[in-house]
Amino acid sequence: MEQVSIGKIIGTVGLRGEVKVFVTTDFPVQRFKKNQKVTLFNEETETSSTSIIISARKAKDRFVVTFENINTIEDAEKLIGSLILIDKQQDELPRGYFFHDDLIGCSAIDEDNNMIGIVYKIEDYPAHRTLRIKRQENPDVLVPFIKVFIKSVNIEKREIIIKVIEGML
Repeated sequence: MEQVSIGKIIGTVGLRGEVKVFVTTDFPVQRFKKNQKVTLFNEETETSSTSIIISARKAKDRFVVTFENINTIEDAEKLIGSLILIDKQQDELPRGYFFHDDLIGCSAIDEDNNMIGIVYKIEDYPAHRTLRIKRQENPDVLVPFIKVFIKSVNIEKREIIIKVIEGML
């Protein structure tokens, strides 16, 4: 089954194996629930292991998570930099929400049906998420993923219709 990232381990907390997580999901309370099965994927070594969330709590702008069988700071330090992945389930997103992986690779098209480029990255900024669009022979375009600019998203057709304003391109 396909998996999606819900966070990245960025540090340790205390001596008992808790980790600090940078959250990459819009629904952290639902995703970081007790007994949630997760995959811990180390991007550098391309190794993964499965674990169970024992506890999770919000701490400022991060989450502090405890995993099964991670009981010491030494065990937790080995996880720093790892992505936390869960199985992707299409039916769990509310209308108007999309998995980042589904948006990457979509064609960005203006309202006159002209090709702008291909979405290759989703960036998180304090104000909102932003699509980074790769264009053929021009610099990348950043388009805020908000209703003012995003007119429609069709995952099946792999296209996003964007309202282009003066100075955007």
